[in-house]
Parts: sequence; structure tokens; C-alpha cells
Amino acid sequence: MGQRHLEMDAEPSIDRAARRLEAESAAAVARAVYDHAGELAALEYGQPAAMLGAIRLAARRTGVGEPDRERLAAEFDVEPDRVVAADELQSRYLTPPADDDEIHRLRRRLIVAREVLAAVERGRGAGPELPGSHLADAAPFLLARASSHLDSRTDREFPGLDAAALRDHIERLEADLEFARLGTKLYRLVHEE
Repeated sequence: MGQRHLEMDAEPSIDRAARRLEAESAAAVARAVYDHAGELAALEYGQPAAMLGAIRLAARRTGVGEPDRERLAAEFDVEPDRVVAADELQSRYLTPPADDDEIHRLRRRLIVAREVLAAVERGRGAGPELPGSHLADAAPFLLARASSHLDSRTDREFPGLDAAALRDHIERLEADLEFARLGTKLYRLVHEE
């Protein structure tokens, strides 16, 4: 019964704290972190530090940006070292995120796919002006299809890109990026809710 009471109190507190830290978009992930390992962190470092540690971890993994240690101390009257320790303890019960290079590659592919979709939706036959840019090799297949409507092997017209198929591709890339940022365990916890 004590655990149920702790969980019921934690959700609104995490939401309020995330709002105060301007990390609302990380609140659902923070709740998943806290639900998974927050009780252990709360026993060791106290409930406020455990909740703030969950928010800190979630903000980092969702790309919101890690809250400043001094801000945590000033706004919540919690020792920042306890929050960092609670964050680290909770992260030990989760799989790590993908490496930075993989996250960067996925983000670049997503940017290219969104640019190509925007060009297709504007009715442009050619893709965005990316050949030769630093993004050109992020999604060469999409760029090739968007830039050319003629198949050089057959001299037949290539059908181009379908906006609906591109939207589906973008959704898959967004899910892949979220999976890479959160890590396997946390991604599963967030999407089980």
C-alpha cells in the first residue's frame, strides 16, 4: 500500500517539477524512469531527489537538455549531488542510449527525409538543394529518387516519391531516433504505458 501511495503522489509531482524546469516534453519518460527505479533511488536519496533525478535523466535522453544543477538546488531546495546520484542510480537499471554518432546519423536522415517530403508536398519534382552538402550522404537513396525521375538503366520515367510513403518513412525514422536516444529498456517502458 505504501508503494501505491508513493506512485500516485509521484506522477503529479514529476509533472509539476518538469513544468518548472521547462522540460514538460520529458515528463512521460521521467515517469517511466521513476516507476521503474525511483523507489530504490527514493530510499537512498529521498523522494524529491529521486523524482528530479528521473527528470534529469529523461531530459538528457529526450534531447530536452539537462537541467542546471544550481537551478535544481534553488528551485527545489534539494542538494544537487543527491539528484545526480539518484539519476545515476536509476540509469543503472536501464540500458544505455545508442552512441552519439548513431543518434547523429539518424537525426541527419530524418532532416533529409523531412526536406524531401516538404519538396514533394510543394509539388517540386526535384528534391531539396542538398547534393554536395553535408547532408547529401545522410540519405542518398531518398535524394537520388527525389532528384531524378529518369532511370538511367532503362530510360524509363521513374515514378518519384509518394508523400504518404515518405510520411511513413519519417515516422519510422522518428521511432528509431527515439529508440536510440532512450535505450532499449526505457523505450519499452515508455511505450508500455
